[in-house]
Amino acid sequence: MSSTPCLAVSRRETGGVSGGRRRLSLCALVLAAALFSGCAATNEEIVEKGGDEALFHRAMVYYQNTKLEHAEKDLKKLMDEYPLSKYALEAQLKLADIYYSVTRYEDANAYYTSFVAIHPSHPKAPYAQFQKGMCRLREVLSVDRDQTSTQKAIFSFEDVIARYPDSPYAGKARSIITFLRRRLAEREFYVGKFYFKDKNYKGALYRFSGILRDYPDAGITDKALYYLGKSYSRLGEEKRAKEVFARLRARFPDSPYAASGEK
Repeated sequence: MSSTPCLAVSRRETGGVSGGRRRLSLCALVLAAALFSGCAATNEEIVEKGGDEALFHRAMVYYQNTKLEHAEKDLKKLMDEYPLSKYALEAQLKLADIYYSVTRYEDANAYYTSFVAIHPSHPKAPYAQFQKGMCRLREVLSVDRDQTSTQKAIFSFEDVIARYPDSPYAGKARSIITFLRRRLAEREFYVGKFYFKDKNYKGALYRFSGILRDYPDAGITDKALYYLGKSYSRLGEEKRAKEVFARLRARFPDSPYAASGEK
């Protein structure tokens, strides 16, 4: 009897939903006791006879005690041996969380992506979609490097808003998109200023005008206008330069760039 307490609990606790919750809690406690008592034989026997339920709960005990390699092993075993189990779905998501926590973002993204693709209406699908974006966000590089991951992250967060607009993750996604769009704008400004210093004024014009067109809400419009006007001036297009500086002063009268315009 002592070697199969999870099974014994399962037979006794049959009181509907609340009974099921008690059963799972007791099962988890039994597994935890076996895990940390040093009795490996008892532990393995419990899991073997308890099947998918016991395997999942042992994985959760490992996870909660930061034994992530053991948790990963059990979750993968559960998915392989019990692909139709209700726990297999939870295992897939928990695996993604494990990979995310140990900075294996590509692996985490793959599991989150699979979860959303197969179960788009699941209550945890908004979370998985949001985490896809977070995986990309963690890969975002500094502003002086290629920003491919930034754009991919924006796409993932835009999907959260489009597919799950009423979820609590939609608001978070909007805030992060605003932050990421600013990063992209700063990236364009960085390149534009590099061109300006290198006296490639046409290249600078392209970058600064792109900021005004594509990122009007990024918070750097004043300095983009300033360098746009300076670029026109260096190219000898004084009329356009004056028009740009006039826009700068009209829209941002208190900006230090407005005071520096045309100087």
